[in-house]
Amino acid sequence: MKLSLFSRFTILGIFFSILRLNLPLQAETCTPIPLVGGSGNSVTKTVSPPTIPAGPLGMLGVDVTRNNWNTDWAVPGDVKYRKFIVTVNSNDSGPFDVRMYLKYSDQTAGEFFNNQGVQFQANKPLKIVAEPRPKDEPYQVNLFVNGIESIGKTYTASVVGCQ
Repeated sequence: MKLSLFSRFTILGIFFSILRLNLPLQAETCTPIPLVGGSGNSVTKTVSPPTIPAGPLGMLGVDVTRNNWNTDWAVPGDVKYRKFIVTVNSNDSGPFDVRMYLKYSDQTAGEFFNNQGVQFQANKPLKIVAEPRPKDEPYQVNLFVNGIESIGKTYTASVVGCQ
């Protein structure tokens, strides 16, 4: 029995589909990214009020209060990551304003998330995925959490890099 060319390609297609399903998938390896100026890769913060400059219009150049809205993680330079995953969670109700960036050595940043009024639910963390620019590696992951309605509320954040 002779098979047509179409039939031969159909059989080959089915064969390779079955073969592909039985091959092991390459596992993704994700590792914690360390905090800048801290220990570990997880941070818990309570959102502070805005920075208030000292003196009239801040002319003295000294801040009376400093906000804690920014958190940075240092990306190791010896590893090439395909993506970064920031995980943020809070048991406090109410909105948080959340922004996430990858910072590059040319003094630019790629914004990957910018949402106001993020509502957290217990046991349902926000996961933000960011892919670096092609042929460029970031040196930091930056998370910015604030909002007038979130002052005094606590959140926890961490970052992993995936190869």
